[in-house]
Amino acid sequence: MKTALFSILCSGIILSSCNKKYTISNDEMKQIIIIKYEKMRTTLKSGDPTYVLNMHTKDAILFMQNGKEVVGIAALKTFYEKVAAMGIEINSTPTAVELLTQDVAFEVGTFIGTSKTGTQSSAKYINIWKKIDGDWKLYKAIDQAKL
Repeated sequence: MKTALFSILCSGIILSSCNKKYTISNDEMKQIIIIKYEKMRTTLKSGDPTYVLNMHTKDAILFMQNGKEVVGIAALKTFYEKVAAMGIEINSTPTAVELLTQDVAFEVGTFIGTSKTGTQSSAKYINIWKKIDGDWKLYKAIDQAKL
C-alpha cells in the first residue's frame, strides 16, 4: 500500500513538473534584448535594415517623438531603410526590463545615435516586447529620438 501511494505521489510530481513552462527572469530577458540590439546596431550601420525589421511583429507600431506613428511592417521597412541609408550608429541600452507575462515584456532604456559625421543625439524610449513563435519581437515602441 505504501509503495503504491509513493508511486502515485511521485508520478503526480513528475507529471506536474513536465507541464510547467520554462520561466525566464527579468535579467535573462534583458540579456536577450542586449544581444538583439548589438546585432541591430551592426546591421543598420552597415546599411542593412533586414535584421531590425525581423525584430518587429507584423503589427508593430513605432510612436515617434513628433507625434507621428510608423504602423506595420511595410511602413517600418521604409523607415528603417532610410535609417540604414543614413549610416547612423544606434546604441540602445535597456535600463529596466520587466516580464509582464511569459509572452510580454516591458523595457525602458536610453538611446544614443551617432551620424557618419560624429554628431550624437540621445533619447529615452519605452518598448513592449512580445514572444511570437518562441522569438521575442518588438511590438510597440515609444521613442523620443530625433534622427
